[in-house]
Amino acid sequence: MTEETKKLEKAEKEWTDLQRDLDTLGEQLNSLREHSAALGKTVVADMETRFQDVRTHALGFRSATEEQFEALRKLAVEQATQTQSTLTETGMKSAEMAKETARQAWDRAEPLRQGAQEVGKGFVRAWSEIAASFSKAAERVQTEKGKAATGEENRKAS
Repeated sequence: MTEETKKLEKAEKEWTDLQRDLDTLGEQLNSLREHSAALGKTVVADMETRFQDVRTHALGFRSATEEQFEALRKLAVEQATQTQSTLTETGMKSAEMAKETARQAWDRAEPLRQGAQEVGKGFVRAWSEIAASFSKAAERVQTEKGKAATGEENRKAS
């Protein structure tokens, strides 16, 4: 239970007690009215007037207090809305800044990506040239083996 809830419950209990006391006083005044002949009508009327004044002031105080609570509640809701709006705006700005930073990093890395692509293409060309060289060398070896074998057959035949 929060501190605010405890305060509200205490205030509500005090108001209930005051309301009960005022009702009791009203009942007592009604009883006095029945016995007004013994006390005098002026005294009873004066007491009733004072009772009504006290009751009116108590109700006015309660209304004013409730209005103050309502105004505070509205202010709190308004401030919470403004805070939420500020946080949302800050989050959007932060996201935009993160996007911009990522875009800048991507742009700065473009030369590196192009260089890596050129190195890859150069590696493929070099590999193709090496493969072609090995292929030519293998053909020469085969040709020379064939010539050597033909030359040996010719020597044996002669």
